[in-house]
Amino acid sequence: MIKFVKYLAAIALMASISVVAGEEKAAQCSSQKQLTLKIDGAACEATCAALDKVLTGLEGVKAESCSKSHLTKVTYDSTKVKAEQVFAAFKKAGVKVEGQQIELAVNGMACSSCSTKVNKALTKLDGVLNGAACHQSKKATVLFDPSKVKSEQIVAAINSTGFKVASDAPLAN
Repeated sequence: MIKFVKYLAAIALMASISVVAGEEKAAQCSSQKQLTLKIDGAACEATCAALDKVLTGLEGVKAESCSKSHLTKVTYDSTKVKAEQVFAAFKKAGVKVEGQQIELAVNGMACSSCSTKVNKALTKLDGVLNGAACHQSKKATVLFDPSKVKSEQIVAAINSTGFKVASDAPLAN
């Protein structure tokens, strides 16, 4: 239980991250927050539907779960609901959160070697479950365990490669 509470606290810190690069600036000034969470691999369509029902039962919450990708995208109004309540809804639905996904705009990548360099830096971090950089989209998508690694560490790892995460990318406090 204590481990779960610590996990919730770590996730709550991450709640200010917007996972859609085009909405980064707007999300920082808005009360709308977005989380993309990887859920237990055993989740089927019925479980995802039940999770969505529990989540959308919270005032100001919209959710989309996909049993194929095992990702749940949650958008919530932080003036009406707190991140802790969102995570409590996962527990109430009997769904385990395995990690959080963020997408960061990365400046300077021009070829597949650039993407490979960023990928290697990401996968060296303890707590990164999957890291994928793409020079064509100029983005890095990272699935991580927020109880083991912070978004700031992910950004630092990318920046250490010589490429830079866009300066307007939202980070947890």
